[in-house]
Amino acid sequence: MRKISLFIAVLISFSFIIHFSSMINDFKKGEQTCICAYDGFGYYMYLPSLFENKTLNIDKEWAQAVQNEYCNNTETYQLILQPNGNHIDLYHIGLSYLQLPSYSISHFYAKAFGYKTDGFSLPFTVGFLLNALLFCLIGIIYLRKLLLLFFNDTTTSLVLVLLYASTNIFITFTIQKDLPHLYIFALNSVFLYHLILFIRSKEKKHLLISALIFGITVAIRPTQALLGLIPLILLWEQKSNYKSLFTQVLCYPIFALLWNLPQIAYWYFIGGKLFMPNLHTEEIIIIDPNLIDFLFSFRKGWLIYSPVFILSFIGFSALYKRNKNTFWALFASTSLYILIMSSWECWWYASSYGSRAMTDIYPFLIIPIAFLWESLNNKYTKSLFLLFSLLFLSLNIFQSYQFKKGLIHPNRMSKEQYFYIFGKTSLEGMNSDRLLINRGNKNWINSIKNTGFYEIDKRTILFKKKTVGANIKKIILLDKVKSDETLIEVSFDIKFISKKIDPIYLKIETCSRFNCYDWQSIEISRDTTVNHYQKVIYRFNLPDIRHRKDKLQTYITNTEEVEFEIKNFKIDATTAIRN
Repeated sequence: MRKISLFIAVLISFSFIIHFSSMINDFKKGEQTCICAYDGFGYYMYLPSLFENKTLNIDKEWAQAVQNEYCNNTETYQLILQPNGNHIDLYHIGLSYLQLPSYSISHFYAKAFGYKTDGFSLPFTVGFLLNALLFCLIGIIYLRKLLLLFFNDTTTSLVLVLLYASTNIFITFTIQKDLPHLYIFALNSVFLYHLILFIRSKEKKHLLISALIFGITVAIRPTQALLGLIPLILLWEQKSNYKSLFTQVLCYPIFALLWNLPQIAYWYFIGGKLFMPNLHTEEIIIIDPNLIDFLFSFRKGWLIYSPVFILSFIGFSALYKRNKNTFWALFASTSLYILIMSSWECWWYASSYGSRAMTDIYPFLIIPIAFLWESLNNKYTKSLFLLFSLLFLSLNIFQSYQFKKGLIHPNRMSKEQYFYIFGKTSLEGMNSDRLLINRGNKNWINSIKNTGFYEIDKRTILFKKKTVGANIKKIILLDKVKSDETLIEVSFDIKFISKKIDPIYLKIETCSRFNCYDWQSIEISRDTTVNHYQKVIYRFNLPDIRHRKDKLQTYITNTEEVEFEIKNFKIDATTAIRN
């Protein structure tokens, strides 16, 4: 009998149903209007554009108008202008496959009952939330089925509770329901479940289902291709001959390609190129990963906010003793995944509770924990396991509560803030002085200088008495300032010797040797007269510095080759140094 794990699965399902029902009610009452913005809108906007405008050539003004109406004027940064004049969506088209059925039903209902058909009116928000809930439930159902292939009902029940109560999964799936993580989690559970069934039964339908599902996940996020190691390793041991192995393994890249054909067609017909794999300003820099921060930082460290997965690393040793093939499949794929995710230059993945990028592979990482539990052979070790599990569970529930109450900031957490709010349940009487600086606020120095938590270090990092020409200087930032929590002030005197027509800009860029990821632009030709010096002052915050040797580079655009002189060019840096 498998009644306990079924009861646990139903209980977890009801918690999601209650939460999503509450969100639907908020939309019905008008308390919420924005079903998706930021990255979520990037994944979603294909469908409203296709149904409403009858094209995938997404108009930026239309997209911005939708966000203005429903999402408080949130900027539509997701669309990147191409040389042919069209805009290409940063985000891949794959998630829209999973949203298409519910969107189609919502569109039909909206037309039939007189609602707007722009993708954001009430029928669409309800359909969107019900679709997200459906995949939450699919994830629960298939994870349980997957675990029961390896473990008894008691072990399955235990790890189900651990996963849903001791990690950031519930917060990620409910608060960030517009992102692909809950969908990929569910599909990864289905993918591995049918792969294991194929290995055990040799029924080809399970291989095809597994490969088909894997292909969809790659169409949603190309980094899912890393998990192609799992079928390669698991099928290798089961091979009857190399021909059959080749045929079986080949199913996975074939389905990945098939599901990505619409993406390639979109790039080609709208953007003019067959491949545009990454239009973000960030890149995966595998030779300079942020592994320590990714795992242990108080900002978003995976093992700080979901420490139960420490048991996964211990559990891999138990898995190795019991099933070497499964060990290598899961250990190799998840280790590579962690390395690649930590190599993304924006390693904290914007707003989230802990590392949302890791929730995608939780179906694989929970398996070693279950093997660890079953390897324990006496009451002492089992009691110790349960004690640590209870501690991790209690910590996560408490920290999840803090996150929902605003004590844990979704983007600017620091070590100082973490310990300041540790154990607290209310914002009353608290302040945000210890958070990482708000890089959108140029006046943050005034709010922290009298707190006693910081030293303010102000220094001139570049001064040139006189310079003529476009290139001014490249500075290795972290050689000049002690932290990237720094306000930069650029000042200089400029005199034009000849007249100008087109605007002339001073460009200030933060760049690594791989790419540039922050741009500041100052028009220096406005309101100037010939043969007369004018003072220019500009202030901005440094971005999060991606690599130790990143540089601040300055230059001037001068398309008309206008003659000018610059003197007293100075860059001052004001840095917050935490005590």
